[in-house]
Amino acid sequence: MRSAILIFSALTAGLALGRKFLAGEVASRKNKVIEAAAIEARQRIREQANIVLKDSFVHFAAATGVKLLILITLWLFWRTQLLGHDAISVAVIICLVGFVIRDTWVIYPTARFVLSALVRNGWHPIRALGETIAALVFEEVLMEAEALPQPRSHMLLIKLSGHDQDTMHTEIAAAVADIARQSSWYDLRPYIFSAAAKTVSIMVLYGATVALLISRLPHY
Repeated sequence: MRSAILIFSALTAGLALGRKFLAGEVASRKNKVIEAAAIEARQRIREQANIVLKDSFVHFAAATGVKLLILITLWLFWRTQLLGHDAISVAVIICLVGFVIRDTWVIYPTARFVLSALVRNGWHPIRALGETIAALVFEEVLMEAEALPQPRSHMLLIKLSGHDQDTMHTEIAAAVADIARQSSWYDLRPYIFSAAAKTVSIMVLYGATVALLISRLPHY
C-alpha cells in the first residue's frame, strides 16, 4: 500500500509539474500573440484613420467648392444683370440658409456620436477617443480570433494547460484593446492635426471669399 501511495504521489507531482509547464508555454504564446496583434492593430488604426480623414477632407473640400461655385455664379449673374438687386439678395440668403441646413444634416450623426462619447467619458476628448478605439479593437480582435481555425495540437495544448479557448480569446482581445486605448491618441494625433489644419484653411478661404462677394452685392 505504501508503495502504491508513493507511486500515486509521484505521478500526481509529475502531472502538476507538466501542467505548470504547459500553462507557462500557453502564457508565453499568448503574450506573443498579444504583442503581434497589438502592433497590427495600431498599424490598422493609423491606416484607417488616414483613409477616413483624407476622405472626409476631400468630401468637405468638394462640398465647399460647390458652395463657392454657386455663390460665384449668382454674383456673375448679378454682374451681367441677369439678376436684379432684389433677386440677387434673396438668392444669396436662400443659398446661405440652404448651406447651413445641409451641413447640419450631414454632420448630425457624427456630432451625436462624438457628443455621446464625450458625455460617457466626462468630457475628456482624449479619453473618449481611447475608449472608442478600444471598443472597436476589442470587437475586431475577438471576431478574428474566434473565426481563425485552430490546429488540434494547439487546442489540446490549451486544454492540458487548464485554460479555456474562449476565455483566452477574450483575454487577448482585452489586452490588445487596452494597448490600443493607451496609444490611440499618439497614433492618431498627426492625422487629426493635419486634417484639422487643412479644414481650417479651407474654411478661412471660403469665409473670406464669401465675405468679399457679399460686400460687393447691393445693400439696403
